[in-house]
Amino acid sequence: MEGLETWEQHARQAYEFFDKEGNRPIVIDELASELGLGPSVPLHVVLQDWIRHPDGKLSFLGFMKLLHGVSSRTIPKT
Repeated sequence: MEGLETWEQHARQAYEFFDKEGNRPIVIDELASELGLGPSVPLHVVLQDWIRHPDGKLSFLGFMKLLHGVSSRTIPKT
């Protein structure tokens, strides 16, 4: 259980690193800037499984799923 808490603390620190404005969910343009990605990379397409569709931002939950690689394409259909 302690390992999970430590992992979540690291994830929270990484999330806060990308959230430069302190405005919670991460603005995709902030993430792209920190990753050194230019406008030619369609980040909204790449991150579509993790971003919130109403506002196009990345919440902490979406960020955690991104780190784990969980997407609608990795969840087996039943």
